[in-house]
Amino acid sequence: MSEATELALRAALNVLRDSIETGRMPSGLALAPEALAMHAAAITECERLLASAHPDRARHQAST
Repeated sequence: MSEATELALRAALNVLRDSIETGRMPSGLALAPEALAMHAAAITECERLLASAHPDRARHQAST
């Protein structure tokens, strides 16, 4: 995975996490429970992709 792709995924994860935390999209639109669940699933998948790109880093983070 390129550095730019990893950076983009991490930025997307931050937006998704913020949306779950506030219950709103960056535009301010409230998220329905189904949309919150979809955001959570997207976070899980993005984290899985990042971990598979850097297995040593993922193992280190899991142990800390």
